[in-house]
Amino acid sequence: MEERRSMTSRQKSAWRSLALVTLVPALLIGCQRAETASAPAELEPPTVVVAETKEGTLETGLTLTGKVKGSVELMLLPKASGRVARVAVAVGDPVKAGALIVELDASDVEAQIRQAEAAVRAAEAGKESAEAQAEAQIAQARQAVLQAEEGVKQAEKSLAAAQYARDLAAKNVERVTKLKDAGLATDVELEQAEQQKKQAEAALQQAESARDNAAQALEVAKLNLQIAEQRLGAKAASAQLEQARAGLQAALHQRENLRITAPVGGVVASLPVAVGDLVSPQVAVATIVNMRPARVVVDVPEQALDAVAVGQAVTVSVGDRTVPGTVKVKDLTPNPQTRSYRVEVEVPNDDGALVSGQSATVVFPPEGAPTVLLVPADAVLPSKDTGKGTVFVYEDGVVHERTVELGRETKSFVEIRAGLKAGEKVVVKGQYLLRDGDRVRLTDEGTSGKPAP
Repeated sequence: MEERRSMTSRQKSAWRSLALVTLVPALLIGCQRAETASAPAELEPPTVVVAETKEGTLETGLTLTGKVKGSVELMLLPKASGRVARVAVAVGDPVKAGALIVELDASDVEAQIRQAEAAVRAAEAGKESAEAQAEAQIAQARQAVLQAEEGVKQAEKSLAAAQYARDLAAKNVERVTKLKDAGLATDVELEQAEQQKKQAEAALQQAESARDNAAQALEVAKLNLQIAEQRLGAKAASAQLEQARAGLQAALHQRENLRITAPVGGVVASLPVAVGDLVSPQVAVATIVNMRPARVVVDVPEQALDAVAVGQAVTVSVGDRTVPGTVKVKDLTPNPQTRSYRVEVEVPNDDGALVSGQSATVVFPPEGAPTVLLVPADAVLPSKDTGKGTVFVYEDGVVHERTVELGRETKSFVEIRAGLKAGEKVVVKGQYLLRDGDRVRLTDEGTSGKPAP
């Protein structure tokens, strides 16, 4: 290690000497030109690449290979068959939940909707007419009840008068009979009295019959009122209206099914249809993917399942890019063919650099592995002090030389025990000619794709 660092130091000195040899003539020529030029030209600041200091583990742990996918990957299937009338998006377009993706031809459904709307209007008119008829029937039935009640009253009065007349005729027969027995009345007078009694009894029977008929008429009138108050015709019309509205709603729902919208937000990943294509519910018309955050799917062997836990922090590498991840899903039943368990790891992807289908390597640290502060090994310059090194910290276009205390290291990363904080950016390319306080600019690479594991 010391030999490697010494060679690096010699290389650094050689580079600086070469730079001085190259720069001195250039500076002399520049000074001569500056004496004759009206406005001296400024040297552009050197370009560098930086990487962010992160926390991680140096232990190897369990390493598995998987595939990158979106946190949401949804295939859109139409709910009805039809011909594509409109494609509202293109592959790569960001969409929000509810956004229109594909619209099918709705000409037939529009005709059904117009028919259903006409049926609703007719049913509404029928309901209004039935309700008006019901009100009229109720009013007539109430009037009939009032008339029947009045008829009962009159019949009861007539019955009372007939009963009084019959009683009076009966008393008259008794009086005439006594007079005849005393020789004071004739047989003719007795016969006349008895005839009057018979007539009064007949009149009483008629009055009783009239009273019973009036009572029955009242019961019939009350029953008719109850029937009228049930508004059977209006209820039937209301049922017809509800049926017509249901038909309209079904037609509207059918039209809505011809509009294929995004159920979630994301990006259109595939769109295998064009205007005029005939589609059915068995074939997807688009795929919506949300890659922010992304997920990596790996198959964990049965013997390694105990090394994986939901919520566990892991390291994910895709190409030369390494990012932290978190275990989000751990299946508890194996794949019947491979006998492995599906695990999903969530990784940040704010810049959208990770794409669905990429191969990824996931490192699950061993249980109990300590978390330390790490920087890429390329960022550390050797120091004459044992156990220490030098880094250049980038901040707002300026670099500052800083001495750091080193710990363990691997081929790719070095543990920083003191001198740096997580989140600070260090130079990993272009640092050999830098001095403390130099102004620099970032290359097109910007930040290195190798953060700490």
